[in-house]
Amino acid sequence: MPRVAERGSGRRWAAGPLLGLLVVAGVCTAAIPAQGVLSDRPRVAAVRPLAVDAADLAAAARLRSVRTLLSARASALLRHDRAGWLAGVDPAATAFRTRQAALLTGIAPVPLSAWRYTIEPGDEAGRTETGGAWTVQVTLHYALRDADPAPTERPLVLTFVSRAGRWLAAADNRRGPDGATTWRGPWEHGRLVVRVGAASLVLGHPGNARMLAEFVATADQVVPRVRATVGGRLPRRVAVIVPADQREMASLVGEKLVLGTIAAVAVADTVDTDRDRALGQRIVVNPANIDRLGRLGRRVVLEHEVTHLATRGFTGPQTPIWLVEGLADWVAYRDSGLPAHQVADQLHAALGAGHWPGRLPGTADFKGDSPRLALAYEEAWSACRLIADRAGPTGLVRLYRAVGTADDPAATLDAQLRALLHAGTAQFTMQWRHSVQAEFR
Repeated sequence: MPRVAERGSGRRWAAGPLLGLLVVAGVCTAAIPAQGVLSDRPRVAAVRPLAVDAADLAAAARLRSVRTLLSARASALLRHDRAGWLAGVDPAATAFRTRQAALLTGIAPVPLSAWRYTIEPGDEAGRTETGGAWTVQVTLHYALRDADPAPTERPLVLTFVSRAGRWLAAADNRRGPDGATTWRGPWEHGRLVVRVGAASLVLGHPGNARMLAEFVATADQVVPRVRATVGGRLPRRVAVIVPADQREMASLVGEKLVLGTIAAVAVADTVDTDRDRALGQRIVVNPANIDRLGRLGRRVVLEHEVTHLATRGFTGPQTPIWLVEGLADWVAYRDSGLPAHQVADQLHAALGAGHWPGRLPGTADFKGDSPRLALAYEEAWSACRLIADRAGPTGLVRLYRAVGTADDPAATLDAQLRALLHAGTAQFTMQWRHSVQAEFR
């Protein structure tokens, strides 16, 4: 399966962005063909020893030693074995050792079904540092029980040193040979508090523990509704993370994301739309903004993000963003009890001021610093609502799935609209514009 780092979808207080980042990782192997000697009579072939460089032998021994160390450390973490976990850390690396001890404490309450490390074939060379230390990219494979259908993968960059014939971990704060840096999970940002619901797994910290019960209750309420409306492959429990602060939030969702107006964001590590499968899916709540919403607002935000998780496996990277965000908002507001004019107050204001362009929003409109951000979400919601009103909820979801998995989403959107509404994209846009003007002017 191609490994694709998937975009996150976030719901702002009024709206939120869709990020795109595609990374394809390939693995190369080489085979040396066997060579034989032909003869007209039996003979014992002379075996010529291959010239093996001493440095190559040392590098191979180092790799074996580090892999053994990583396997032992992974096993110790799963057993919550502090002595075993720290036995693989260089005693001279005091600051790193302290952080590693804190990591084990932080992760202790997290229900893990898998945790292991690999050094992939393409990463085996690593980089030798001045003084003989070795820095290499390591892949962490881990799974949250009942939230991850299979282990997800995250990059770590670890530095090892040789002490008395043993290789030990000494640092994780350097850049890898290809510029990669260590991913830091929520367990590296302090002690975790975990709450488990019927359909949710919520991770937070002591400072925001009071919020976790509400997120459990809300997720348990919205997950079955989303599953019934859009289908998809939601796990038994949806993972929700409530960071302690903006620094942790940025480390989990990406440093480039503008956090000022984000209430929450849905992220995934890998997506394979051919198999309707996404791994490492999380909803990350912005602690700085979520409290500004009332209870209903928080429920709408969470249902919006759960919809992104449910549809991620059939949402290709070229799916029109108005359809992606519009469907999520349509699901979230569908049973909210809020009147349409309250949901679309920015749309109403733009029409009243005579400043509405009357076009379906594009990617630029959903960027964090876009002045049209809130308006873009309301436009997207109203377009999907119109499709659902005319073709029914199943028609909207069927259109979404067809467009999201198409090789040519624009052509498929046009064909689907013609099949469902007897109007292509251009004509539908005109009908939507007239509908909005009639309802919200």
